[in-house]
Amino acid sequence: MKRTVWRVVKVFCLLVAFLITMAALQEFVLCHADHNRQRIKGFYDEDKNSVDIVLLGASEVYSDFAPGYAYERNGITSYLFATQANSILNYKSQLKNILDRQNPGLIVIELNGAVYGSEEETTKEANLRNYADNVPLDAVKLEWISQNVTENQREYLFPLIKYHSVWSDFPSKMKYQKTVWQDKLRGYNYLKGILNETAVFKSPQRSMNSALPRLADKKQPLNAIEETGLRDLLSYCKEQQLNNVVFARFPHIVVQRTYERFERGNTVGDIVSEYGFDYLNLERDIALTGLDETKDFYNLDHLNLYGQQKFTAYLTDYLMTRYPFSPHDLSESQQAEWETCADYYRAFTRYSEELIANGEKRELSEDCELIETLKNYLIK
Repeated sequence: MKRTVWRVVKVFCLLVAFLITMAALQEFVLCHADHNRQRIKGFYDEDKNSVDIVLLGASEVYSDFAPGYAYERNGITSYLFATQANSILNYKSQLKNILDRQNPGLIVIELNGAVYGSEEETTKEANLRNYADNVPLDAVKLEWISQNVTENQREYLFPLIKYHSVWSDFPSKMKYQKTVWQDKLRGYNYLKGILNETAVFKSPQRSMNSALPRLADKKQPLNAIEETGLRDLLSYCKEQQLNNVVFARFPHIVVQRTYERFERGNTVGDIVSEYGFDYLNLERDIALTGLDETKDFYNLDHLNLYGQQKFTAYLTDYLMTRYPFSPHDLSESQQAEWETCADYYRAFTRYSEELIANGEKRELSEDCELIETLKNYLIK
């Protein structure tokens, strides 16, 4: 009898050890590691109920808004819950993720994910995985999988199955794995996941922005999947009586090639208003933000350092005036963390300005290599 019990115990211990090993491999080795993973994992490192404003969306969010700058200037805490080419199919689950961890004064939802126009882009596996691979396996993720994945559900439940053969990629991805681990040990990340490029872009195509304020009645329909996803998100917000949600369209340089996307943005505004929510269309009139099309972008769709700071200041001031809320009372240690974040953003500014002045076009995302570089730019 004792021998049988001992065998059962040994088998159980081996099973536990195996599961722990597989979980560690999935979390830190056999996974797709990039800036999306660092940003989403970083959200779960934040102290619960400590973030004043959460911004949800796609790349416009993490290029256009700087939480460290908002804290330095306005004393508010914020986080960028955003993934590259984010799909509207992710938004409702992402909102649930946010509400599970934080009770922000405001949630700003940038709706680029609803205006792609192409169903292929909306349902593209990479755009779904940028989100799904990086959140915990909980009830929200299970619901998301049941609603959005019809094939290979196991690969979404356990990403290790999808990435089991990426051993050869591990060295090149090591910096993001290391970054996620360092952030977890520290308990927060410094730049809250911003990504920017050290360039000043001047569009070779004629900008249509000056005409856009007069074109609010010009509309293009959304594709069926996008409209369904948007209405599902809005219905959830209404059912939950979320009165701290603001929908928005962030600035872009609109040219003939992207004009139909602008018209879909107008359609989105009508749908948002239909559900009784505010829609802040800053693409339609970027002059309100003080942005200069010839100085403040690094491509047609994303703001550079100078535009990022102008837009962060404008949006933060606007939100705090239009939707007053009480910032969280931070402990001394939390205040110290955010002061450190502001210090690193100032270092990020100095480094970016140096690269721009030298004509060095470079993508800067929050990884351990950049953080090491920024230490040299901190004010002693």
